Amino acid sequence: MEQPATFGSRTPEELEQRNVALDRGEPFLLFRDGEGNQRIVSLDEDAEAVTIGRRVEADISLPWDPEASRLHAELALRAGEWTIADDGWSQNGTWVNGLRLAGRRRLADGDLVKIGRTILAFHQPTTDGPGPTMVQGELSATPRFSEQQQRILQALCRPLFADGDGFNPSSDLEVADATGIDVDVVSQELDLLARLFGLEDMPRPERRAEVALLAVRSGLVSADEGGTQAP
Repeated sequence: MEQPATFGSRTPEELEQRNVALDRGEPFLLFRDGEGNQRIVSLDEDAEAVTIGRRVEADISLPWDPEASRLHAELALRAGEWTIADDGWSQNGTWVNGLRLAGRRRLADGDLVKIGRTILAFHQPTTDGPGPTMVQGELSATPRFSEQQQRILQALCRPLFADGDGFNPSSDLEVADATGIDVDVVSQELDLLARLFGLEDMPRPERRAEVALLAVRSGLVSADEGGTQAP
């Protein structure tokens, strides 16, 4: 996926704007308006909440987006971390890194938030790294994986490192073909990995995508040849 510093086309003027935002060291959102112009919105730590929606009264107004609700989502600072919530306000839902938002979740540097047709890239220059966006308790202690589980994770995450990167991991059958492991075993192992990550309550298609995303962003699977790190 594109990171905020490389989001969309880049003109010298846009690059300068992004460099200025990065140099300030403050969290910001980067997106494009209905005419394709780059917009950068700094997130003020003194703000109790930052609303996003189609209404002009919203703190971040998206009047050009017919699929955004009038009041769509809300950003809030919690314990020093920016979080996002939908709380059922929107008709079409809010999506973070290709997964539908349920409840409130914290944002990590590099997260992509989709509201209607608009994609907003969250950037937090002061963080040491991208750090995974996880639900409470996930990876509080790094689980140890078997060699088979590492191979499955590697095959599952391979599409996330491909050119034209998207959010869809390999299917169970594709993982089975790539690893030579029976597809039923692949499915069982992925269900187990989801439980280890604390994702067992998510619908299965979204759960698999979240397992892949967390494995990549937490460093369990590296971009170096698409391989997993040793446990």
